[in-house]
Amino acid sequence: MTRCIGLTGYMGSGKGEIVKLLNEHGYTYISLSDMVRAEATKRGLEHTRENLQNVGNDLRAKGGAGVLGMKVRETIEKESAKQWVIDGIRNPAEAEELRRLPDFHMIGVTADPEVIVSRLTARKREGSSLSKEQILERLEKEKGVGEPPEGQQVKKCLELVDFLIINEGTLEELAKKLTHFLRLLDGSDRPSFDEVFMEIAYTWAQRATCLRRKVGAVIAKDKQQLTAGYNGAPKGVPHCAEMGGCLREKLKIPSGQRHEMCRGTHAEQNAITQAAKLGISIEGGTLYTNTFPCVICTKMILNAGITTVIYDSDYDDPLSKEILGQQIGLKLIRYEGRKFH
Repeated sequence: MTRCIGLTGYMGSGKGEIVKLLNEHGYTYISLSDMVRAEATKRGLEHTRENLQNVGNDLRAKGGAGVLGMKVRETIEKESAKQWVIDGIRNPAEAEELRRLPDFHMIGVTADPEVIVSRLTARKREGSSLSKEQILERLEKEKGVGEPPEGQQVKKCLELVDFLIINEGTLEELAKKLTHFLRLLDGSDRPSFDEVFMEIAYTWAQRATCLRRKVGAVIAKDKQQLTAGYNGAPKGVPHCAEMGGCLREKLKIPSGQRHEMCRGTHAEQNAITQAAKLGISIEGGTLYTNTFPCVICTKMILNAGITTVIYDSDYDDPLSKEILGQQIGLKLIRYEGRKFH
């Protein structure tokens, strides 16, 4: 069976280095971007990042959001190579097309914007002459800000990956993370404890009764699970669906604001109160959650003596992030590794 590994991520995140590493493992390279470059050449356009972004968007607008993924899939299906690395996935529809391949797995590569700016300005090619503001503006475009649905939507693509790599260290660290992923595929590596506990958090999230967002949380210490929780109405109280819908939706409260105006208890809060109910000490523990904690959860986490929070997806709560930026006792880590949906 042909194995295919797709790559998605922002410019400067390190996808090119992963391609080199996979080439060493015998993977044949193919890129959606090559098809965009060929079209740009056909149109007589210089291969600047902006021109290529615009040509790619035009091809998707005319042929459908997944047209580039479809062309790559059809090419692979005709070839005899058994291992492929597919670069340049920038729209969820492209990923959907590629998932029609029988053994397809997608890696997401990301890094802090400041790291990306530093890398791009240090490169001896396009990007080195750009200002920090120009690079950040292009990153926003890659994320999908101001882009049509068939345009670049890398942020949404990163939400669909099977494995996430945060590439902010050395090439040796990057190679180690990629090797772990490949060994997970082959069954020769066990999941890390972070991967195990995050999978449990996602499993608990399936019990959530919140109509807006399903969140799960696990508190662990010394590689042992202590408590867990998911978001929903307090014990003995009707769920929101039974009360005619989401109170926050009815009041038109934006996400990340007025958390007190909600019938539900958050997953992190339930994990903490379970510890109090059962007499379990969670001081010094690590909390795993599939969503960045809100300000109410943040204050409870700090006062409970939890020392590390590992979170998956982001959540826009400015006050929570302000408070977390002011304290020194809690370590906040973005989750990376095997992903769960």
